Amino acid sequence: MTPVHGPQADIPALLLQGRHSREHLLLMLDQFADQMDSRIQSTLFGALMARYADISLALESTVAKLARTDALRRDAERVALLGDWRYEKEAQSLYWSDTFYELIEFAPDVKPDVALFLERVHPDEAARVARYAQALVNGDVPHDLLYRLLMPDGRIKWVRAKHVDGATRGDPNTIYGTMQDVTREIQNELTLQRYNDDLEAMVQEKIKDIVSAQMATIYALVKLAESRDDDTGEHIERMSRYCQFVAVALQTGGPYAAQVDDAFVRDIAMASPLHDIGKVGVPDGILLKPGRLTPEEFTIMKTHVTIGYETLASFVESYPGNAYLRMGMDIARYHHEKWDGSGYQDGLAGEAIPLAARIMALCDVYDALRSRRVYKEAYTHAQSVDIISAGKGTHFDPVLADLFIQEHAAFADIYQSAKT
Repeated sequence: MTPVHGPQADIPALLLQGRHSREHLLLMLDQFADQMDSRIQSTLFGALMARYADISLALESTVAKLARTDALRRDAERVALLGDWRYEKEAQSLYWSDTFYELIEFAPDVKPDVALFLERVHPDEAARVARYAQALVNGDVPHDLLYRLLMPDGRIKWVRAKHVDGATRGDPNTIYGTMQDVTREIQNELTLQRYNDDLEAMVQEKIKDIVSAQMATIYALVKLAESRDDDTGEHIERMSRYCQFVAVALQTGGPYAAQVDDAFVRDIAMASPLHDIGKVGVPDGILLKPGRLTPEEFTIMKTHVTIGYETLASFVESYPGNAYLRMGMDIARYHHEKWDGSGYQDGLAGEAIPLAARIMALCDVYDALRSRRVYKEAYTHAQSVDIISAGKGTHFDPVLADLFIQEHAAFADIYQSAKT
């Protein structure tokens, strides 16, 4: 505090000395108090003005920084084609940023409105987006949406919308959202997908050509093998139709329905003719012998299953993804296995035998019974049904045997149609 000089400095002494009247001294005290109050106010006012100047400078600097930040944000939004909006729940008010207006192509003086925005949504997306909009208003905030807008001139814009519930920011009354134009990104993805689809189609066409050539070679071997003990060569066609019929029937229900999809049906129709391809490796003296084979000859005959398996395996090495060739390997190797384990070559039993091979075992026996061979005469359909029925649970899978008994007339039709 500034020191006081002059008569006022001697007021306490004057009071002690009693040289002035009480009234005069009170007047002098009032003057002293006024002077002190004026000096204090002047000092405080100066300090406050200095502080205000500092605060004003700091505030101006902050405002300038905020303006630059907001400008940068706006520029970034324009570059990223990203608009933002917010919705105040209590006031039911909606705000759109400048970039949001530009993105949906409304004039900036248009009042934000949900119904108005929905007019920009592609008709195919309208119902879905309207449901999401209602969910937002109700407080159920979906995180990420991808949909199309339809501009007045017919252009389509793909947009990605993201939303945040203000409760996560301590503001439960507000929903925040952004919308980004991702049209170029989606168009690039679609173009790339078209290229991939075209490439895949070309690859599949090439694979089809290779497989066709491959199958022609395999079927030539099959025809060669079958022609040695079947003058007509119609056996392989019938086998394909028998097996396909059984597979389709299994799809309708029963314990194997889950194993037999459309691919299984397709593959077994293509793979079944390969079952006896290994006969190309059996000598004519054994294959065409009119009488019963000796144990030694039968041992050689049985090798046709492994010869066929190994022949097909050599093709599969070049085309490991070929499902029907893999099924053909199973059929070739295991179609002489029996349900009770008494078959050859591996002595498999029950469901350890692949299903395709079990189907083939039944169909092959039926066709063999019906066909004339150098070593036997043909059986009638009724005789063949009786023989297969007797082999249920021993030679044949009981489920497949029951299906055959129920549908035996279809087998007769297939046999007769292939003979005419």
